[in-house]
Amino acid sequence: MSRGLGNRPVFQPQLVHAGETIAGLNAQFRQDVEDFRLEFTCRDCVYFWPAKTSCTLGWTVETLCAEPIEILDAKAEPAFCKAFEPTGS
Repeated sequence: MSRGLGNRPVFQPQLVHAGETIAGLNAQFRQDVEDFRLEFTCRDCVYFWPAKTSCTLGWTVETLCAEPIEILDAKAEPAFCKAFEPTGS
């Protein structure tokens, strides 16, 4: 287990393993989104305000509404919003 600030454990799993790349994992995720019709972006969230293209909770939407869809950022950290609430559509 890795250690964070103050030598506390960081409970984020290692998402990129030997032989995998961020680009490869993002490509697989895009395929999973298509295959399983996953909804997780700002456009699918009850807090998204389409008229203003913004989040009513104040979160930035550029990353989560960007194309192509990515699950990992350049540092191999998950790129998702913890406030996401599905619209139910």
